[in-house]
Amino acid sequence: MAENLRHLRALQAFDETATHLSLSTAAAVLNVTHGAISRQIKQLELHLGVSLFHRRANGVELTKAGARLHQSTRSAFSELQLGVREVKRQRQRQSVTVSLSTSLALKWLVPMLGHFQQAHPGISLLLDTNDAFADFDTSEVDVALRFGTPPWEGLTHERVKEEAQILVAAPKLVQSFPQPMAPEAVTDLPLLHDAFNVGWDSWADQVGLSADRIRSQNIKYVDSAVLLEAAIDGQGVALARHLLAERDLHLGRLTRIDDSRVPLDRGLYFVCRPGDQDRPPVRVFKKWLMSH
Repeated sequence: MAENLRHLRALQAFDETATHLSLSTAAAVLNVTHGAISRQIKQLELHLGVSLFHRRANGVELTKAGARLHQSTRSAFSELQLGVREVKRQRQRQSVTVSLSTSLALKWLVPMLGHFQQAHPGISLLLDTNDAFADFDTSEVDVALRFGTPPWEGLTHERVKEEAQILVAAPKLVQSFPQPMAPEAVTDLPLLHDAFNVGWDSWADQVGLSADRIRSQNIKYVDSAVLLEAAIDGQGVALARHLLAERDLHLGRLTRIDDSRVPLDRGLYFVCRPGDQDRPPVRVFKKWLMSH
């Protein structure tokens, strides 16, 4: 065993080189020099008595022996990484890493966090704002707040909020119109579109208008928070997610201009690994979240 462990660093150098087929990339990943990677691989090849790579002008290529070894090292180092992450998560039991979109963080969660910190000063929250779904197999994320449709394979989930879209605008934009606004009056104003939550045609159908009344040339926004900021600025009427618009409505930055409500087939879910919902800080965070 001691003999084999002497080559652990060389095996890591080999694994990164085999993964990227580049000594330079492996050196960058491991924060060592190109020469150090080359020497470690050479030592490993001498120890095993086989060549692991064919050297090419634009990189390296695995030999048959190298390909067989890489199957083992990739699996072994992946298991090691998972083990290290799990130990760190268990050690940091009073912290919760939460993955969520930037829009949800800015418009909903962050404004409430002061209350959470006052109520639970012993729990640290780390917000990982990323619009991509968190990969629970390769990250240290404890909880993901996902706007979508379950199930998610291998994960547990619980719905936090149903979602719908509502019409909102800056008070200054619509102050001269009778409230609630007539549908025809709404479509005479610039209409702001959410690229990922298309709903204007559904709204038009709900209020009895032809979809031709919806102007296709208006700006589309990928980020829901940016869409709401454009509405707050008075640039047009937004068909926005109610959850994200709620605080701006409460603060008077936006006003709801009719009673329509366009349901969405997706909701906001609390997602975590099976069993993690019972970890004390995760359980406390979820209970607090569900009450807001």
